[in-house]
Amino acid sequence: MSSRKKKNFSFKKSNVKTFVFFLVFTSLLWLFIQFSKNYTKEVEVGIRYTNLPSDKIFNEDSDRTLRMTLNGNGFRLLNHDWKKPLLDFNVEDAVFNNEDQYFFYVDKESSILKSKLDFKGRVLAIQKDTVKLKLDANLEKKVPVMIEEDIQYAIGYGSDKGLVVTPDSVFVSGPSQIIDTIQSVGTESLNLEGLNLDYKAKLNINAEKLPSAITVMPQKVDAHIIVSKFTEGSQKIPITLNNVPEGIQIKIFPKEISVVYRVGLDRYNEINERDFRIVADYAKASEESSFLTLELTDRPASIHDVRLQEKQVQFVVLK
Repeated sequence: MSSRKKKNFSFKKSNVKTFVFFLVFTSLLWLFIQFSKNYTKEVEVGIRYTNLPSDKIFNEDSDRTLRMTLNGNGFRLLNHDWKKPLLDFNVEDAVFNNEDQYFFYVDKESSILKSKLDFKGRVLAIQKDTVKLKLDANLEKKVPVMIEEDIQYAIGYGSDKGLVVTPDSVFVSGPSQIIDTIQSVGTESLNLEGLNLDYKAKLNINAEKLPSAITVMPQKVDAHIIVSKFTEGSQKIPITLNNVPEGIQIKIFPKEISVVYRVGLDRYNEINERDFRIVADYAKASEESSFLTLELTDRPASIHDVRLQEKQVQFVVLK
């Protein structure tokens, strides 16, 4: 490259640097001048309450924001654009309280207000000069845990106790008017198929179905299923006839019925006919029918899928 071309290139490069420097400098100077000017702007200020009584809880009807008109230079107002201003109100500083309502006076001329806002300009106007805090009684009660379950055991398997939840109840706390409506809490659903081994897991309380003001403790429960091999058993049980009027003799056919059930192998030999009671109630007999309906009134807690081989027996009235 010739020396003349090098000089031209060097000159052009120097001009570009000078241009960029002055462009940046003048832009910064313009911004400084603009932000040094005074502006008036309406802002939304957040409200936070402190030192709430331990037996009370925040009510959503309380004032949570306050609109203000501020006047100041651009630098001061820019700070409030980057983050939402926040006003703290101490419950102990309330100018008036009525039962569970607390009121705070907001003076736009107060230096304390500007200090809380961290603003050195002027507060021209505020939405209202009184802020209200409403509290509710914080009530706690114990409610049962309900689980939405669909448990399918593998063929030949079952469980004596089924699904056991620990703890079976939890504590809910929150506003008294909401707590009074809560009778139970649910968990995430539990779906199991082909279960042939003991199962243990932690289930989360389903807080999404509860109002946001409600807290639950604990937030998880233990779910446990003891699985064992099952077999089918049966017993022949004599039928007990109830409510037969004096002077009337009733004959039933048959006199005993087989009860079929499923039971764990480890408890198979514990079951006997004395654990069952089948009743035919003559008081429920129909004049148009010669049959009595059977009812299984007693049975062991450890058996499952119980069924009577016959649901009715025929009867005859003897004169």
